[in-house]
Amino acid sequence: MAEKRSTFQIIIFGVFVFFIIIAVFVFAGLSGDDGGRDIGVVKMWGSFDQDLMDAYLRRLSEQDSQAGNIDYEEIPEELFQSKLVEALANGNGPDLFILDQSNLLRHWEKVQPFAYESSMDRRQFKNAFIDEAEMFLSEAGIRALPFSVDPLVLYWNRDMFAEAGFANPPAFWDELFLLAERITERDKANNIKRATIAFGEYDNVNHAKDIVSTLIMQAGGEVVGRYDDEVGALYAGLSPGGINREVQPAQTALRFYSEFANPVKSVYTWNRSLPNSLDAFAQGKLAMYVGYASEVRTIQAKNAHLNFDVTKLPQIRSGEQKRTLTFGRLYALAVPKAANNPYGGSRMALLLSDTAPSDLFSKSIGTPSPRRKLLDAKANPTDDPLEVIFRESALLSRAWLDPYSEETDKIFRRMIGDVTSGSLRLSDTIQRANQELRVLINE
Repeated sequence: MAEKRSTFQIIIFGVFVFFIIIAVFVFAGLSGDDGGRDIGVVKMWGSFDQDLMDAYLRRLSEQDSQAGNIDYEEIPEELFQSKLVEALANGNGPDLFILDQSNLLRHWEKVQPFAYESSMDRRQFKNAFIDEAEMFLSEAGIRALPFSVDPLVLYWNRDMFAEAGFANPPAFWDELFLLAERITERDKANNIKRATIAFGEYDNVNHAKDIVSTLIMQAGGEVVGRYDDEVGALYAGLSPGGINREVQPAQTALRFYSEFANPVKSVYTWNRSLPNSLDAFAQGKLAMYVGYASEVRTIQAKNAHLNFDVTKLPQIRSGEQKRTLTFGRLYALAVPKAANNPYGGSRMALLLSDTAPSDLFSKSIGTPSPRRKLLDAKANPTDDPLEVIFRESALLSRAWLDPYSEETDKIFRRMIGDVTSGSLRLSDTIQRANQELRVLINE
């Protein structure tokens, strides 16, 4: 009997040890300890330019040979989401992919979190990355590791400002009223010949949703929020119920944005018949353009002779609820749960998001790193005035958890269109948009 019991105990002990060994290997898969394991080929997808990424990875491989394991493939941005979902379902998706904050929620359950115990804890994460990156934190771990940030900035035409008698760009939004009156040129039929800023419309204003979102957040409001920083349910915040405020941030933001497309106003400077805002700026027909830091090269390529400069996005001058911020597209590295090589994917995500590779990528693409150390003026000084603006803007970057970006595009288009056309009262269109957001969140 004792011998049988001893044999049984040996078997149980052996099974216990077996599962411990398996757990160790799984745990190592998303940790910084490779234990000598072969990383293998890591299939990586993203919408960044193929040539740019190939050059970046070659340079990185010279510093760290592990980067040579990455096989990067560019997927056009307009096809990325559908192709990714299909590939993951068929079992031939990437081991690592680049997502931005607007697509985080739709892939929330499809990605393997990086455990706090094996990568970095919450405090280390917050100390390492900009505030916006905290939207990637969850109770289960870090959903994706921050890779790059592209903040909204203000491009301004120096010649048009000088001709109107202005030496500097606006630091506050209320300065736009005088600028619009002085810079805008209209003929006797009220047709706009020269515009000040592309505000008030949606379809011909690049990043209209992000611009209006910024105005709302600067006024102290929210578009979509979480009841708890990491584990709470989402709520629609355009029209916050139960909050007694004399000023509703969404109403303040939309009213201001729409002023510049109202033909009866003295600040009328934009309408839907005008060209796309980026093209208008590049052609020298628009004095200010709100765009992303990454667009500086596009503007230079469109018109090499354009005398323009860049500054931080204007802010709200006063108000108890005001917040100093800009909108930032935050790109991060995610490992799909369905990856064929999750270990390799996680190892490369940890590598690419580290300080030196992040700095190299920032220099390669011309947009800031989301790492605080690389943005700090004292710790990492620079003589490039453009880089200073981009870094300071990166530190101010914020965004919101977008439940489904294509659908929220439609919600913002209707909301802005309703206000500009006057088809609905301001409060009514915001209430409807908020209800549409609520339905989208609960789907």
